[in-house]
Amino acid sequence: MAFDFGIVILTLVIGALIAVLVWSLTKKSSESSTKGKSEKAAGGKKDGKKSSGAQSKPAKKKPAVAISKDSKSTFTHSWLLTSLKGHTGAITDMDFSANGKHLATCAEDRSLMLWKLNFGRLDSTVMELNMKDIRTVRAHVQYDSATLIRWSPDSKALLTVRALGNNIEIYKVLKKPEAGGLPSVQVSHAFEKTREADLLAIDVASTGRFIMTCTPKNELDVLDLKGNLLASVITNQMETYSAKISPDGRFVATSGFTPEVKVWEVVFSRSGEFEKLNRAFELSGHTSGIYSFDYSPDSGRMVTISKDGTWRLYNTNIDYRQGQLATLVVSGKWKSEGNEPARVALAPDGRVVAIGSNCSLYIYSTANAELLSHIPDIHAAPITRLRFDSTSRFILTTGDKYVRVFHNVPGFKIAVADLEVKLRKATGQALKERCQIQLKEAKALVELFNARN
Repeated sequence: MAFDFGIVILTLVIGALIAVLVWSLTKKSSESSTKGKSEKAAGGKKDGKKSSGAQSKPAKKKPAVAISKDSKSTFTHSWLLTSLKGHTGAITDMDFSANGKHLATCAEDRSLMLWKLNFGRLDSTVMELNMKDIRTVRAHVQYDSATLIRWSPDSKALLTVRALGNNIEIYKVLKKPEAGGLPSVQVSHAFEKTREADLLAIDVASTGRFIMTCTPKNELDVLDLKGNLLASVITNQMETYSAKISPDGRFVATSGFTPEVKVWEVVFSRSGEFEKLNRAFELSGHTSGIYSFDYSPDSGRMVTISKDGTWRLYNTNIDYRQGQLATLVVSGKWKSEGNEPARVALAPDGRVVAIGSNCSLYIYSTANAELLSHIPDIHAAPITRLRFDSTSRFILTTGDKYVRVFHNVPGFKIAVADLEVKLRKATGQALKERCQIQLKEAKALVELFNARN
């Protein structure tokens, strides 16, 4: 049988081609596998994961905003009665009820809180209060938060300003039927928005006749209790910083970028009908803008604090219609800490002035403007509200989510000196006995705090 060399050669060629094709495909597959492993290893290294077979722990997701521990939550001081804790956001405003039983606060956490304090009945020997000794009521601001809060004169309602709505909302404060029960707080109604600029102040006259609002754009409005506009005036202070109604319900005053406090009388007829908003008088003497001001309970004194580094106490027990002017009683210097607006409050008994500068509290004598005390670093943020209670025994501050309540120890010490002078001048037996009792109580308080220090 003849051997066909052509078929053999063709077979060898086809076999060789097949071998080359298989080798080529095997090499390409090997390179792809190697490349995939390299990329996987590189990707693992880029993502911060281990390239070994062991499963690595997932990286922790960082929060959008770093949260630091609030060191001020553990603030202590020998004069501190208590720290009111309950809000989870910064407190924006606070106000005492006219009967002195409750403090109302509002905060960025969209809540309102009532704190049953009743300082007038608190025993003078009580040095500290725990939160378990303080009863509270909470209400929520629906779809918004409140920036300002004020009690009605009869303590039966709360007026607030909604942050987003920039309008007044009214809450009813309903008393519990049982004696000593805490009231409940319910939304009643709201007024229509009247100003585009944010309201910086709201107040209610003690007479119950009108409501006052003001904006930084110098828009001062007087409203009736239904929210209807009675009068409006432009304060012409370039920018208004503060506005308040006098405790007697007669005057409205504003302060701002210009170096004076402007005062208007809200005039009503004998039958109770609104007549006009009449320019009354000014408090002059500062050389720069006035951050804030405060009244004495009888409206006969006003205290101011200015960018010029001074505070001033005025006698406002005047008849401006007879041409009488407010006169200076005493002036002192205060220490500015940073560029934050300062707050000022006058003790109801008129003995001391409190100033909140940045995160610190300063207390001065109204007799000679002497600095009596300085308490630093009270809050985690600058002090935004500062108040005395109606007894002058306590000073309240807020600037973060807490309200600090301090014993007014400098006021106690001045009270001892004043009562000693009053006792020496007393002529009647009843007056002497009353002075002796008050002096004994004041001395006991001072001795208690001297012992703590």
